Amino acid sequence: MPEFAGLQTNFLTWLILAGTTAVWVLSLRLVPGWQREGWPSVLKSLLGFVWLSFGLDILLRFSMLSYNAVEWANNSPRLLSLTADTVNRSLGYCGLFWVMVAVGYRIAARRKSAGAIGITRMFTLDLAYAVAVPMALICSVLLYLLDGPNGIPLALVTPLALFANLYILPAAMVWWDHMRRPGPWWRAGGILWLTLLPAAVNGWRSPYRENLAPIFLIPLLAALFAGRRPKLRVLVPAGLVCFLVLTTFVSAYRSIKWENARPEEVASEMRRGGVVDWFTGNWGERLARFHSFDSILLTVHLVPAARPYSGRSVLVAPFVRGFVPRLINGDKGAADAGEKFGVEIWAYDDPSARDHGGAAIAPSMPGDLYESGGAVDVALGALLWGGLIGLVDGWKKYLPGYCAAAITALVATHCAMSVERDFDHSVAAFIQTFLVVIVVGGVVALARRRKDEFAAEFDGGAAGGFGRDLVGEAVRESAGNSASNFNPTLERS
Repeated sequence: MPEFAGLQTNFLTWLILAGTTAVWVLSLRLVPGWQREGWPSVLKSLLGFVWLSFGLDILLRFSMLSYNAVEWANNSPRLLSLTADTVNRSLGYCGLFWVMVAVGYRIAARRKSAGAIGITRMFTLDLAYAVAVPMALICSVLLYLLDGPNGIPLALVTPLALFANLYILPAAMVWWDHMRRPGPWWRAGGILWLTLLPAAVNGWRSPYRENLAPIFLIPLLAALFAGRRPKLRVLVPAGLVCFLVLTTFVSAYRSIKWENARPEEVASEMRRGGVVDWFTGNWGERLARFHSFDSILLTVHLVPAARPYSGRSVLVAPFVRGFVPRLINGDKGAADAGEKFGVEIWAYDDPSARDHGGAAIAPSMPGDLYESGGAVDVALGALLWGGLIGLVDGWKKYLPGYCAAAITALVATHCAMSVERDFDHSVAAFIQTFLVVIVVGGVVALARRRKDEFAAEFDGGAAGGFGRDLVGEAVRESAGNSASNFNPTLERS
């Protein structure tokens, strides 16, 4: 056998690929603002992040495997043994998935108001500046505690994790306010960089790329929503460098954290190979990160030939899981689809891994839907997912720029990772995130209403007597002096 070889393909394979790619490219027209803004609109919409994810995880990955399905997979010939019919059906299910995502998005994105997320208008810039630093510190502590055995009840883990990720909202808003001002963007104050602390803590405790990605995404999305248009010839190389740096850092840190490698050994390896070789070497290993097509290939190969369809209520379960908290539904399953897939399908040909457990491997959303019930579940699940991101993108158009930037930054990484994750986890987490945003927005609205009512009562009661009038006048004068001495614009500068 040669050192490497590609997947088995035939003329039909490339015909399916051409059709899927054509639909994928044409679906860019669905991105809000595409004809007006061009490429920046892709990063300003949730569909854009899912679009990029499908291109990397499915189309680019297929192209890689069609050339080298050994070294760029798991250094085994297992993918070479798959027939062209299996490859064609897998690629066809991916094409069906994307067509239905586009259809669902097209139907749901036609909104006439901000809908359920209109409550985020309560998150004003003044409020963002007031809570950005406290939120960064509190959320950093929460993210530190949530990773590891800290005795936190299971029923509280998800609510606390969802709340901890809300640091992104004020962070994106204050960065948006900074980016809309003239001058170089890097001249940001220490407070702005402090708002990114939770992402660093989260990446330190749980070394995954998506946990560190907000460090780069929040300033970038804030700039785009503020009207800045980075040059594409600068942004693309910068994005590749960020990807390489993140991949290298995460891989090295995992070796230290999980494999007990000594930091001195990692540093010595970097010195021997050179920093440039360390970052740019072994592109196959770097790009193997996007292995969703590998996952669906193995799923289609084994189901239903070797394993029957699971028959899970995959189209209903995410909504039950998303809307019903664990305090009420104690039997709610854990987010362990990756671990089950890693043992039952990914390691199907490795008895030792099946018996002793293997690594958690992403099953891919189209593969997870197919494993549940075949092509019908793929179509219906994709339609639901496209509808959900279409709803949010449609509502987002009616929000102020800083609110739209904050909402996009909050779920951008989630959308970008959705194609490689299981359907249940992706949809449930998406729903839960916006439920928490709506609840917090409602609390802020209620607090402001109570404050206004108290102020009205105080002003009305002060007119009832001479003493109370003097007190009211003194308070109003003090408040007026404080307001005249505080300029939010200068303060933020």
